[in-house]
Amino acid sequence: MDGFVDLHSHILPSLDDGARDMKKTREMLQIAYEEGIREIIATPHFFASRKSASVEQIKETISRVQEEMEDWGFSIKIYPGNEIYYRSEVAELLEEGQICTLADSRYVLVEFDPVTEYSYLRDGILKLDSYGYVPILAHTERYECLFEKKERLTRVKDHGGLIQVNASSFQGGMFDEMAKRSRYIMKNGLLDFVGTDAHSTGKRSPRMKETVTYLYKKLGKKEAEKILFKNPKAVLGKQEIF
Repeated sequence: MDGFVDLHSHILPSLDDGARDMKKTREMLQIAYEEGIREIIATPHFFASRKSASVEQIKETISRVQEEMEDWGFSIKIYPGNEIYYRSEVAELLEEGQICTLADSRYVLVEFDPVTEYSYLRDGILKLDSYGYVPILAHTERYECLFEKKERLTRVKDHGGLIQVNASSFQGGMFDEMAKRSRYIMKNGLLDFVGTDAHSTGKRSPRMKETVTYLYKKLGKKEAEKILFKNPKAVLGKQEIF
């Protein structure tokens, strides 16, 4: 099975702490292709507090990678995006066009400090929603505050947010905290997206197949395909997710 969309990836060369050069980008994309990924939203980190790649740099780099890929023997479509480290000013920066939304939609990938207070995370989701954006919470399994009181996960969605979990987080053992949290999100019907959050060809590589098999086994075809195909395709198509 293939045709997956990876909406969380640090695949672009020399823009953040992901691929360091075009050679590494090619190696990562080769892995992604072998894992069944056919579309990627590139999401280099954006920090309001320090220099980050500009929207123009991101789009120019994507064009360069797509040109190079013509000689690589495989094809993956890459779209622009950012993984936005939340600060109160990012909504305004989005309005000014200084940060990439996901594939030029109204969906945005947003992250917080893993030990942020719940009130700060909640208010960030609400502010982005109030500006007309749909915040997708990156690697939701990492946020301590959401698992201190698990009903807060439902509130994230009540406030207009959606939930993404890293594919690798499902693969830990029974005593792995990230795996336990990821499986809790899945079992309670709260999972909207799986992304690789790929940074390298090693431990943080763009692998999906093992988690795809797991989701089909645990959720069944209809629900697994909603998470793996329907929802990410809605982002690419600028459509609402129900």
